[in-house]
Amino acid sequence: MVVIGCLDSNDLVAGKGVGRLRKAGINVIVGVLEDECRLHHKRFFAVQEKKRPYVILKWAETIDGFIAPSTKNMQKPVWISNKISQQLVHKYRSEEHAILVGTNTVIADNPKLNVRSWFGNNPVRIVLDRNLRIPKDKNVFDGSIKTIVITETKEHFHFQEDKAIFFEIINFSKNIAKQICEVLQKHQIQSVIIEGGTQTLQTFIDVNLWDEARVFTGDTSFIKGIKAPVFCAKITSEIKIKNDILKRYSND
Repeated sequence: MVVIGCLDSNDLVAGKGVGRLRKAGINVIVGVLEDECRLHHKRFFAVQEKKRPYVILKWAETIDGFIAPSTKNMQKPVWISNKISQQLVHKYRSEEHAILVGTNTVIADNPKLNVRSWFGNNPVRIVLDRNLRIPKDKNVFDGSIKTIVITETKEHFHFQEDKAIFFEIINFSKNIAKQICEVLQKHQIQSVIIEGGTQTLQTFIDVNLWDEARVFTGDTSFIKGIKAPVFCAKITSEIKIKNDILKRYSND
């Protein structure tokens, strides 16, 4: 007997293996724990059925709903979540094919966008930079990891494209999220975790182009600053990580 959780949704192969097994006289049961199997292979099914990568939104916000303090009040990097939550974020990065951030996040935070507090592969770095404003000395351009810069122009590059840094042009006046997904498909990227900032996250939320959201809420408050993204979705889980709360949402 052969037990199959779910079938491949690729029309080229779907069900053919089952047919051959049954033709050979083997008893085949299909659909055992199908929902659990599809969840386990969610990235694959997003690519096959939605024709785009699996999209995860991730951010940390204060108890009063801010994702970052006002730029004018920032003297040094401010962490909203605790060390354990930060380590968990690095685990999340190691599980996805790519990580994406916007221009302002790179300029303000100079993130490395790699995996440091966990074992695993570094994700491909995706950076949105419409007008190529990001200075070439930022960490995302260190050449250590494949990095894709999504921009609107190739004019007046301040550095040359090399084997680790690629430039892709899209039209920022149209559906940005859809075009980004098309770029990711071109590079055969099956999943992406979007880490900010608010404008970039909201871009995907507003066109309903996301699958899952992971939102950390710390126990601090900013009173004023950059507001966290706004969305409405079903909570699938909520856990306490010391003084943080992690809520996961599904966009069914």
